[in-house]
Amino acid sequence: MKRLLFLVLCLASFGASFGQYDTHWQPVGGFESNMTVEAIVYIDNVEQFSETFELGAFCGDECRGAVLPIEDAGQMWYFLLFGGVNNEQITFRLYDHATSQELGVECENILTYVSDGDIDPYDVYFTTPSSTTTNTTSGDWNDPLTWGGTGPTPEANVQVGIGDVTIGDGGAATVTVASLEITADATLTIEPGSTLIVTGDLTNADEDGLVIKDGAQVINESANVKATYQKDIASYNTKSEGGWYTIASPVDNMAIAGSDFLTPAYDLFRYNENPESGLEWENYKDNTNVDFTTFENGRGYLYANSNTFSPTFTGTLNAVPVVRTITCSENPDGLGGFNLIGNPFPHAIYKGEGGAIDNANLASGFYTLNDEGAWHVNTYEDAIMPGQGILVKTTANINLTIAKNKAVATAESNGAKSAIGRIGITVTGSNGEDRAFVYFGQGIGLNKMGSFSDQTPILWVRNHNADYAIAHIGNTCESLDLFFHNKVNGEYRLSVNVQNVNFDLLQLRDNLTGEVIDLKQQPDYCFHANGNEADGRFKLVFRVATGVEEIAEAEPFAFICNGQLIVNGEGTLQIFDAIGRKCITKQLSTANSQLSTANFPSGAYVLRLINGNKVRTQKIVIK
Repeated sequence: MKRLLFLVLCLASFGASFGQYDTHWQPVGGFESNMTVEAIVYIDNVEQFSETFELGAFCGDECRGAVLPIEDAGQMWYFLLFGGVNNEQITFRLYDHATSQELGVECENILTYVSDGDIDPYDVYFTTPSSTTTNTTSGDWNDPLTWGGTGPTPEANVQVGIGDVTIGDGGAATVTVASLEITADATLTIEPGSTLIVTGDLTNADEDGLVIKDGAQVINESANVKATYQKDIASYNTKSEGGWYTIASPVDNMAIAGSDFLTPAYDLFRYNENPESGLEWENYKDNTNVDFTTFENGRGYLYANSNTFSPTFTGTLNAVPVVRTITCSENPDGLGGFNLIGNPFPHAIYKGEGGAIDNANLASGFYTLNDEGAWHVNTYEDAIMPGQGILVKTTANINLTIAKNKAVATAESNGAKSAIGRIGITVTGSNGEDRAFVYFGQGIGLNKMGSFSDQTPILWVRNHNADYAIAHIGNTCESLDLFFHNKVNGEYRLSVNVQNVNFDLLQLRDNLTGEVIDLKQQPDYCFHANGNEADGRFKLVFRVATGVEEIAEAEPFAFICNGQLIVNGEGTLQIFDAIGRKCITKQLSTANSQLSTANFPSGAYVLRLINGNKVRTQKIVIK
């Protein structure tokens, strides 16, 4: 690469300049001494070459030399400085004759002048300064007037330097910047539903300078960021079923004592799952819990208050992965292994394969506490918000890592979204809703939890004599009991949603009324409940599509003769009754097999004969 060498001349020339420009700067004359420098110029560490550039040397604001580049083939180029006394400080500037203006670059060099000195070579470094956008008044971030006319771009380095700036004051907003500084004279508030993304450095002078309201997010990797996170609490006098919340702190191990969470009258509990103390809720007010002093990183808590207010978590935002020890003890009710953990970060995270909380050793899904005081089951697409505690189930004593990085702050990063198929079942009434899931594939089922409320409906799946909010089943399972309990007499709607699985048959059977609903055609079923439902009112019946060719035979391959079903063909024979229940599965190894119909009730049946990738179907009537 050619070098751009600048020669400062004073009535002397060492060659011919490339361009036909006069120098922009006029050096001060009258000095009797000089020093020579072999000069090479860089901008942002890239060596420069341009015949339109002019280099100026300055002592303060006094020009000591100015020159255009000079070419002298085969010769070294020299930079000649004129000076007064030794130790004068010389800096440099660049002017571009193509644009007729000084380049907006900053010189990194300070050269000490030495009379008759010689430096060979000397690198002159310039950098392009990053532009900083600073607000000129208080106001909404997205209002250009807040910034004096033009708001920050996603590439901008931003300073909130005065007053109060709000993100989301005019409605939920997402703001992205390259860096952000909040000075001691300013406050940045992020309203519910809004998100601040800082891809580089985030600095904040005071804890109350960055206020994150409940439902807002900050996505950033910087350490030592001070902030205040507000958690909205509704009074248990106005919120049903005691007004319980599951909470967690996004700041580092904040002390409980002295915090406004202790505003009377309050209740604060942590859940202790271990073999020594048993499964129990520990009260902060109990003086025997001597180690119950901080909101531990990654731990969830149960909280209620007589006031409607917004207590705050105040301190340094957690910026590194959090590791929590969670346990699994024996429990006859199948509820061992449940631990109350929480989101330790100021942004949403997700649980599931590829998420911030991986599913290894954990049951699928998790619980949150809803407004009705019921444990609401959640799956991989449900965000765990800042300040929120969740209930998870482990199958072993483990150190659980809750990851911290940008990738897990978005639902799209969760690899579980394209995983196994499932059926989601939701029951809804005037007194609330509940839901359960059936996953087709391997995994750890999430046992059904009870509720603080006796008014909301409860729905769960029974599989292998255990009750689940999320049940995992294999492809050989073709029916499940669906349990529904309620205390409120009224009308209810049961709805199904199918993802990533195809069915030949999907039915809901109401054992109380005898109705059979084809859920492939009608995914909603409305029914009346009298407030004291029998166990196992519903049954799900399904047959997963094989994915192979099914042929409805024009010519029958089976017939009945003298009380025998005679099948012409080999393979696996399946027989279903009129409402889709599988009655029998039998392996046929000869071309003509016989099966007695003596134990078959009269009615219509469907035969499926499976042989490799071919499935033959036929209807038949047994009288």
